[in-house]
Amino acid sequence: MQRELQALIEFHRTMGVYYAQRPTASLPPEVAAVRLALLEEELEEYRQALAAEDLVAIADALTDLLYVLLGTFISHGLQDVAEALFAEVHRSNMTKIGPDGRVLYREDGKVLKPPTFRPPNLRRVLEAAGSQGE
Repeated sequence: MQRELQALIEFHRTMGVYYAQRPTASLPPEVAAVRLALLEEELEEYRQALAAEDLVAIADALTDLLYVLLGTFISHGLQDVAEALFAEVHRSNMTKIGPDGRVLYREDGKVLKPPTFRPPNLRRVLEAAGSQGE
């Protein structure tokens, strides 16, 4: 993921797009607005591509979503901890296997959290990286 994040930093630098050097929860209002708008725009493109069963459009929409999402990571200065954050969420998600080794699903197919679920400790990841979750 570091290669992709570095590509986004290159894009943001080249295009003069805002990004943060350090983790931050605070974005300039205009930056926050454009990040949200871009994510919503690409998600809508995915909805349309899915409805049309157009694999090329699906690939385009998903790749654009990933590009915008990673750009939003660097907007928040999370480029140096993105992999650790992902690893922690993955670790947590893998605790969704019940004590009997089975997975519980909601009616729509979403994996449910059994009593053995352990939520991700993202604060620990941020603090280990020197951020206090500002």
